[in-house]
Amino acid sequence: MNPSASGWVTKFGHILKEQKFVYFENMALFNQLKSLGFFYGSNVAIPAFIITEHEASIDERTKINLLFAMYCAYNHHCSEQNKTNNCEEKKNDFNEFSRLIIQYYKDLKVFKTSLFDGFLGEAKNDDLVAGIIDQRVFVVSNKIHKAFGNFSLNPYLTIDYLGFKRFLTDKDLHITAINQIEKLGYELVHKATTLFKREEAPLEIFEKSMLLKEYKSLKDSDFKFTQEELQYLTMISAVNGLPNKKDLNQFQIYLKFSEEILKVDIADIKSELVQLESFIESNKKHIPGLKTMAMGEQLYENLSFLVNKLILRNSKRLLKEIKESQELVLLITKSTHSDLSALEKKKIQAQLLDIFKSIPSLAIFILPGGTILLPIFIKLIPKLLPSAFDDNRIP
Repeated sequence: MNPSASGWVTKFGHILKEQKFVYFENMALFNQLKSLGFFYGSNVAIPAFIITEHEASIDERTKINLLFAMYCAYNHHCSEQNKTNNCEEKKNDFNEFSRLIIQYYKDLKVFKTSLFDGFLGEAKNDDLVAGIIDQRVFVVSNKIHKAFGNFSLNPYLTIDYLGFKRFLTDKDLHITAINQIEKLGYELVHKATTLFKREEAPLEIFEKSMLLKEYKSLKDSDFKFTQEELQYLTMISAVNGLPNKKDLNQFQIYLKFSEEILKVDIADIKSELVQLESFIESNKKHIPGLKTMAMGEQLYENLSFLVNKLILRNSKRLLKEIKESQELVLLITKSTHSDLSALEKKKIQAQLLDIFKSIPSLAIFILPGGTILLPIFIKLIPKLLPSAFDDNRIP
């Protein structure tokens, strides 16, 4: 399976069918997702039964784990329903699962209607799900540190998963649940940002990651969190507090604040801190900066790394498309040793966007904010695909 190529969601469903997948019980799934790094927003691994064509990158692991988590939630719901409503036929029905994913995000009004009318044209459900996941996995930020560029992975996809679980069991409460999780999550990140005098980038990442752009206050008696929801909020507190653990006074203030707004015992937050430190120690080769960065901050993807990966994964198709336009080859080659005029830059952008439209796995370039990546693409393409430019190199 190649999570960066078209058709990967359909392939994922086929793998589940071949494996005769058995869903996890609630807390077993919770612990599994925790060990994969999904809840921490730092996906270090994927489920063992999923084999990818190449070593999965962090964005690919994130996509796989989000879909895996939501599918497990769906299967668990069907199994519970089967006890009373005889809905065994829906269990393991990947088409029904895809339909529900689309309906879930439609109800939340996260995306423009055009996405659901057809992602880049007429689209079947699995392709729509792939498009939705791509847009949820990546967020665009204006305040991310310049060393990382303007794209980051969304570290709060657990909220998508928890909201989907609520959607399956109680459609009247799922928006309220998401509203309350995001409200308290935002307060935790905001408090850490102001108390520890951090840069605002992690706070903006949370804002950009939110499923609901507005939330309203509810009386305490109006809503109760599930065990999973409350435990996830304590994780947000732990991840945002850990970098300043040595600053005892400020750290204690943050723990007390978390205890009060989450209405949990401070021992529960400390327990999550211990588990988080154990996770970091076990995976320090994969996430060397997590201990010193707040949630979201450690996940900024270097633009050059992202574009480099996209070029190499689609090298054959790109070679073919680029070679068909001599003007594009000449302009990109020229850009390697001299400045281009405004008109020349527009010509390159227009021709590249046409190419990206024909290669589904490069759709990120034509999404809102995707043009930020074009200068990096133009800089890297001659180095990574030199054969496309050898015949037209300008001395």
